[in-house]
Amino acid sequence: MDIKGFPLEGLKVLDLSRVLAGPFATRMLSDLGADVLKVEPPEGDVTRHFGKSDEGVAGFYLQQNIGKRNICIDLKAEGARELVLELCKEADMLVENFRPGVMKRFGLDWESVHAVNPKLVMLSISGFGQTGPEAKRAAYAPVVHAEAGLIARQAEISGGHPTDLQYSLADSYSSLHGLVGLLAALRVAEKTGEGQHVDIAMINVIHATDDYAHWALDGVWPKPKENQVWDAPEGKRILIASDMKWIWIVLSKKAGLVDPTPKGASLEEKVAARHKAVTDHILSYPSFEALTKALDGMNLAWGLVRKFGEESFSQTSVGPNGVLVDVEDDKGNARRTVQSPYKFSQSKSGISAGMRPPRRGEHNVDALKDWIGADEARVSELTEKGILLSE
Repeated sequence: MDIKGFPLEGLKVLDLSRVLAGPFATRMLSDLGADVLKVEPPEGDVTRHFGKSDEGVAGFYLQQNIGKRNICIDLKAEGARELVLELCKEADMLVENFRPGVMKRFGLDWESVHAVNPKLVMLSISGFGQTGPEAKRAAYAPVVHAEAGLIARQAEISGGHPTDLQYSLADSYSSLHGLVGLLAALRVAEKTGEGQHVDIAMINVIHATDDYAHWALDGVWPKPKENQVWDAPEGKRILIASDMKWIWIVLSKKAGLVDPTPKGASLEEKVAARHKAVTDHILSYPSFEALTKALDGMNLAWGLVRKFGEESFSQTSVGPNGVLVDVEDDKGNARRTVQSPYKFSQSKSGISAGMRPPRRGEHNVDALKDWIGADEARVSELTEKGILLSE
């Protein structure tokens, strides 16, 4: 193995997933060098229409699927199951995020794929797990956010009406934990020759990764407000990463703030008076730069509250860290997307400038030739039978 190459080069991943939880996991596998073969349904992944399209594929699909190869299979067609099982024989990993029971209806459940390739490792991501009382329940990230208490908690902290997070946290975290489980199972398979089924439930992932979970389990919620956003000079807003108590202690010792609380004041009055004193102090600086220089000097971590959009990608580290990469959509239009976050001292990762996401069924011929040795006549036969399709 070339240490200066891609870490997962040579591994084959069969991607039966759609939308986000599965595709993000397989995008990262592709960025790490695996040959990811996305199996897309005849109607296409619904995310081809999520976001800006410019007559080409939408940004959501581009971001989650660029770098993969694509074949289009009608899993309901007679003979489709046999073709997928043939691909499973050659795969190292299989990823799917259908609702539990769907893979079994297709004849592609764990028992079936394990029988044709005992070394294969399979990742299944679902809302509430493959077994149990809610296994068949429909679940998207917002559903899990609600059930796990994230929405209610945020509303309690902010004092606002409960609303969902504008970030598919449950999907993205489940993707990443799915990757950990998948690669761990792959290591076992490489050592023992025995593959495993990795069952990731999004509800479990959220609770396992929630650093606030102990407050709920210890029964001491609500906790003090922290990480508040303050008005700042030049019409800007700033988040200071600390709770009010520590901010007051630091500003009292290092910035000379005097407690304005009158004698006999209640706790609520004391908090309000100190809050106003901190607000006035922050706004007293002649410029935003002067404020942040002072906060740095007091070792208070801060963040400029940037508008979502162009401003949020103008942060100082974005360019030097190579967060963005110029690519194309499937019609050749210039687009931009996010780069792999993995940076190795020697190995490679990520996508290259100028790449584009695959069209539906674009690699029917090339991928089937590489994976199972199918010639053009075989591909034509599968197409005539309605098993393979393409744009």
